[in-house]
Amino acid sequence: MANANLNIPVLSGGILNTNFFNGRILAAEDLITFQVANAQQHRQLGRAIGDGVAWGLDITLSDTSTIVQPILHITQGLALNRKGEAVALPVDVDLALVKSADVVSANAGLFAECAPPQGLIPTNLDCYLLTVSPTSGYQGLTPATYPSDSGFASKCASRNTIEGVKFSMLPLGVSNPSASDPTTLPGQAAQLYAQLKPLFVQLVGLTGAAASALQAQIAPLLSKFRNVVAHLCFGTDTIATFPANPFPPANSDSPFAEYGALDLLRTQGILTDCAVPLALVYWTAAGVQFVDMWSVRRPLLSTPASESWPVFASNRRLAEGLAMFLQFQKQTEDLHSDLPRSQLASAVATDYFRFLPGAGLLPIGDVKSSTGFDYLQFFASRTFRNPVFAEGAVLDSLFCRSLLYPPIDFTNQEMFWLYWVRENIETINTNIAEAPQQYLIFSNGHLPFQGETRFDLNYWDYANYV
Repeated sequence: MANANLNIPVLSGGILNTNFFNGRILAAEDLITFQVANAQQHRQLGRAIGDGVAWGLDITLSDTSTIVQPILHITQGLALNRKGEAVALPVDVDLALVKSADVVSANAGLFAECAPPQGLIPTNLDCYLLTVSPTSGYQGLTPATYPSDSGFASKCASRNTIEGVKFSMLPLGVSNPSASDPTTLPGQAAQLYAQLKPLFVQLVGLTGAAASALQAQIAPLLSKFRNVVAHLCFGTDTIATFPANPFPPANSDSPFAEYGALDLLRTQGILTDCAVPLALVYWTAAGVQFVDMWSVRRPLLSTPASESWPVFASNRRLAEGLAMFLQFQKQTEDLHSDLPRSQLASAVATDYFRFLPGAGLLPIGDVKSSTGFDYLQFFASRTFRNPVFAEGAVLDSLFCRSLLYPPIDFTNQEMFWLYWVRENIETINTNIAEAPQQYLIFSNGHLPFQGETRFDLNYWDYANYV
């Protein structure tokens, strides 16, 4: 700690810049100091903006991926890590999830301090966190002279440094046998993982009808595992305890400053501030089963305005609410495309999910040519208000507001709302040739009801009546 006085500059620990003036003799060290200062200033700006994914860096399983050679397709994009450093991928890449024989030296270039923890190359089948970190190296050669060379260039040195990225796979730890309590979220994840592991080993040796039957058995377990692990990363179980005791301890930061599986990996030193989380990858004996981006990736998040009240003093909860919505919609999209029509129509929510987001859209099947869920079957044994009509004008407000509401937890019987959207149903009824996908909206029961009929704001046959 440095002492300071009013109206006296505080220079201790400040960024050191090279002072340029006419007549000064410059050495390489002076230009390096200038480069370092420029990089430090950029990092300050990056930390002020916040860490996360700015754009791009979308991840899908490549069409060329196989069980023995899984490959991820990653699009170009930009992110910022917690150090404020830009992590830029200028081109699309196909990432092979195998150990490389050649490892880039960690002591070359501008970002040597961002080498990931050693010994974390994935060699076992597990649920992994895919991250991206900045790295750099040297490119090209240029002649170099040294005092002993008598003015003649006798050697070569690297011409440029080049910035790049490095991808890493970190174990999420869901298979940890110590997490054995089935009443906890980590315990449920470990239990589902233990159930799925032998089934995928068995699936590898099956074909035809036997394989299809086992895949039908696996589908609800796999979906629920994906949902539970996602909410482990959201920290849903921890943040649910906030209303009971929101006050921070005396002279200490709030216990809710850090929560969720990713913050736990950070405290364990596995996930460093250099890395930006991109996706969860569930790798089994039968290949990669899912690549789930929104369980771990976030938009740019600045630090909380108050360490004592981080839940209210930052936009983290808003970003996580958006991630919950996007994660659910992508998982539902995958179920919609992967499950047979009959299995989709008979699906029960509690078999496939532990949580639903504060609000979401559920595709409904058996309407003209559309496929999807049967909501009466999907929400069987749950407490809900029968679907009523809502106008499309309220959707933006409904979903934006829902991002700050807790997810729907299937371990309790709290009621939730269901809505048909008037424009969707009206278009289906009037468009015989190309009817759109019918869908249903669900929302947390604590959200204000959106189904009131208003004179001159509703449509005949698509309004709600007492």
